[in-house]
Amino acid sequence: MSTRNVKVNAIVASFLMMGCAVGIAQGAGGRPPASRPSQSRVTSGSRLQDRDRLSTHSMDRTQDRLHDRDQDRLYERDRLQDRDQDRIYGGNLMSATERTQYEQRLHSLATEQERVQYRMQQQQEMQRRAEQRGVTLRPAPTEARIRTEEQQRQRERAQIYGYSMMTPAEVGHYEQQMRNARTGQERVRISAEHRKLMQERARERGEAPPR
Repeated sequence: MSTRNVKVNAIVASFLMMGCAVGIAQGAGGRPPASRPSQSRVTSGSRLQDRDRLSTHSMDRTQDRLHDRDQDRLYERDRLQDRDQDRIYGGNLMSATERTQYEQRLHSLATEQERVQYRMQQQQEMQRRAEQRGVTLRPAPTEARIRTEEQQRQRERAQIYGYSMMTPAEVGHYEQQMRNARTGQERVRISAEHRKLMQERARERGEAPPR
């Protein structure tokens, strides 16, 4: 082959290779690149999802707290009711109103003998009620036991601030308030209010404040 033919073939081959390269470049450039979501859009969507999750979590926690608070109130109500029933002989056979009236009447009695007799009468009434309803009550305390309990209660009442200036009904009311107090802070408040009342009463009577 002549030198001239070799040069011609080389030139033709170069043109062919250039044409293929241009075609490939055009083919690739003719297709639009696949669209991808912008970073700002992705970030915004993530924030919305996070906010929704936090809102749902907060609502769940609020509902849990409300549920727990209701449960605590029911528990406290039942606890106080059970305590009253245990303290009063046959209290489980009495209504809440009857138990309150019994306590008020017992606290209004001035002497130990009156309280002992009243408790003995209440025991007999509860035993009759239990027999009518087919219920078995725990053994009733004897009169001697009741008298001992009343003497102990009297010693405890004597420790109440300003006790000597209080009526039996006031003593009973104060004791009831302290029993029903749910927290130590509430008992402190009741005690402070009571002390202030007794100090004012002493001033009105021209007496020295209780110690």
